[in-house]
Amino acid sequence: MIQLDTWVEQISTWYKNRKHDQDEQLQTLILTVPDSVWGPEVTELQSKAIACWLDGCLRVFQGLRFQNPNQAYQYLQLATSKLQATVSQPLADLELQDWSMKRLQHLTVLGLEFCSQQEQDKWQRESNVLVESHVEFMAAHSWNEANGQNSRNNDQGSVTLH
Repeated sequence: MIQLDTWVEQISTWYKNRKHDQDEQLQTLILTVPDSVWGPEVTELQSKAIACWLDGCLRVFQGLRFQNPNQAYQYLQLATSKLQATVSQPLADLELQDWSMKRLQHLTVLGLEFCSQQEQDKWQRESNVLVESHVEFMAAHSWNEANGQNSRNNDQGSVTLH
């Protein structure tokens, strides 16, 4: 498995040199992200890696949404599943969990918009599943939107995520 610092260097190089013909390189980077990115504690390097990884998922989604909607949606689902796993880590830093939960809400809205723009009936069904699973996930984690955090006390160190 690739080391975190090497992966961040590679994704940074991709950002510096990105061109329209580098989508496959970005997809490879997204699919080879090291597990150490996901906490439970978050360093500045991890924070950068998580933000770049999520941005990369969204860029691939946007790039594929019209030519290959199924594959585009898979990148949204990949991002959702990784962030859900992060929120579900009992030892994860609370700020990381909160950051992830907020991004999950954004991904859900993006997924619903995407599904509503598709013509096939399967996308309407997927839209319903997406709403139900998001509501269940939020309820299972007792996330309080009013204060932007889950119900656990915020007694861990602070982390700034980009």
